[in-house]
Amino acid sequence: MSRLTWLESFNREEYNCIPLLKMSDNKHGDLPVFVRKYSLFPDNKFTDTKALHRHEYMQINYVCQGRGIHFINKQEFKIIKGDIFVIPPYVPHYIKSDEDSSVQIFEFEFVPEFVNQNFQSIENVKAFFDFAYIEPFLVEENKVKPRLNLVGKIQIEVENLLNEVLSEYQERKPGFLLVIKSLLLKLLVMVGREFTREIENSESRSVFDRHRDSIFGAIRYLDEHYNENLSVEEVAKKFMLSQSYFSYLFKSITSKTFTEYVNDIRISKAMELLRNTDERVLDICYEVGFRNVNHFNRLFRHKTGVSPLMYRKQQQSMNQKQGTDQQQNINILKL
Repeated sequence: MSRLTWLESFNREEYNCIPLLKMSDNKHGDLPVFVRKYSLFPDNKFTDTKALHRHEYMQINYVCQGRGIHFINKQEFKIIKGDIFVIPPYVPHYIKSDEDSSVQIFEFEFVPEFVNQNFQSIENVKAFFDFAYIEPFLVEENKVKPRLNLVGKIQIEVENLLNEVLSEYQERKPGFLLVIKSLLLKLLVMVGREFTREIENSESRSVFDRHRDSIFGAIRYLDEHYNENLSVEEVAKKFMLSQSYFSYLFKSITSKTFTEYVNDIRISKAMELLRNTDERVLDICYEVGFRNVNHFNRLFRHKTGVSPLMYRKQQQSMNQKQGTDQQQNINILKL
């Protein structure tokens, strides 16, 4: 397979039959993260895992000790202490112990939107994006191995960080999610740096650059051309990706479909124009890229809870009140 990879086969019956796990299935499933350590044994007496499955969320696994086998993308890879690997949403996989050795896994799960806003703003996290979202699709081409093996100083640092995450998760002190998020971002940067170091001079570098630059380029393109007649087919083609692969990467990064992302930009721009101009609602509708005023009104109400006209009136009323309050404060100061 080339760029299409097996993502395009996700809609096939064989993949629909693979269990899809949700964050809510976990203990404390109301949280955006789930953290644990578990062990797998050759005799399967104390196995704490499931057979082939998928998740709606992102999963980072680190091998604390022992040896095992990771099945992903219809292939199997031996895993040993120090291995860290990422399973992006919807990718079928499972782990088992080696025939003559147990394996202990540190499992760190989180919904993509928990850190999504940082993917575009932190350069080194883009390297993690390569590792997490692009690499698994290149496994069948044998271009890369779906894991990193950490040794020496970086291994100790990652293990200490993961243990700190586990402590925060278990103790649940005030602000623990913020601490976990900061530790997660640090982990993403650390893994991204190590991954970049490993592949910097490899044949895979150009492949990762092309895919990463394409998806982030597409996001920038939509931000600039939101008011044009856009389609996912044309934008994917423009950035030389298949429609299904583009859609997958796009939603993984933005937590929105192509259409949702474009509509959200347009509605936000419309809100800005309603606040700051006297343009007619109909004119604003077409100016931000909508082609049907009824559709625009429906989406606007869904996002804001009110119609465009009511939104403008509310904003004008708020502005007038703020102006009155400011004048009263000035008058008081003059007394």
